Order: sequence, then C-alpha cells, then structure tokens
Amino acid sequence: MNIDIATLFPEMLENYLSESVVGRARAKNIFTVTCHNIRDYTQDKHRRVDDTPYSERQGMLMQCEPIYNCYKSVTAGKAKPHVIYMSPQGKTLTQKRAKELSQLDSIFILCGHYEGVDSRVIDEIVDEEISVCLPAENFLRWCWWTAL
Repeated sequence: MNIDIATLFPEMLENYLSESVVGRARAKNIFTVTCHNIRDYTQDKHRRVDDTPYSERQGMLMQCEPIYNCYKSVTAGKAKPHVIYMSPQGKTLTQKRAKELSQLDSIFILCGHYEGVDSRVIDEIVDEEISVCLPAENFLRWCWWTAL
C-alpha cells in the first residue's frame, strides 16, 4: 500500500510516522508513506496557500491551486488513488472502514487547515471526507497528526 499525505506540516507528520508501530511497519516496507508540503506547489514567492472565502463565512480557506498542483504532481503517471479529505464534516472513521481502506493500493490524504479547503478541490478530486473522533487523551496527538 502507498499513502501520500498532502499537508502544510510534513515535518511534524514524518516525526510521528517514524515512531512506534507505524514506524516499524514502514521500516519493514509493509506500506509506504510520503508527506508532501502543499506550499511547495504554490506559484508566488511567499508560498501562500490561504485565501478568503467568497461568502460571508469568517476565516480563511486553503487555495485550490496549490492543492490541485500537489495532487497532479504526486499522481502523475500513476493510477488514480483513493482521495480522502480529513474533515470534521466527514463520516466518522470506523474500524470497519479502516480495514476496507487497508485493502486499497493507493491513498492520497489531504489534511486541511484554517476553515477548510476551497470546495472546488472537494468537487474535483476528493472521493470521501473522513472525520476522526478520538478519546480526550489522544486528542492532541491527533490534532498535530492531521495538521490541525
């Protein structure tokens, strides 16, 4: 299985994914995980990824272009992966769904930030939105793992 993760915080994820059970599984080549910095796919010198929404909503959104450029670059010449957007509005991840996902050959995980991502990204590339509910003691670990 190959997992690509698009995030604004790849270093934090790499640190987490190199430890414990996940780190040992990666070392044994049970699956591969590659983290991609969405800022590397921006077109401006400031590597800006945030944008204001075109509605009355407050807060910032992640721009469509850097996310889409990252996705196209990572998936170029490959079969289309199953694309998951980590979102509080998504379906809750269950053990059953995790087992189903583990049978896939390739997964692309988009970790949002700010108030979310431009809806064109969701419409164009996302196959499903998943939300993860954790006990309080795991909350902080999960927050930084999903790049907030």
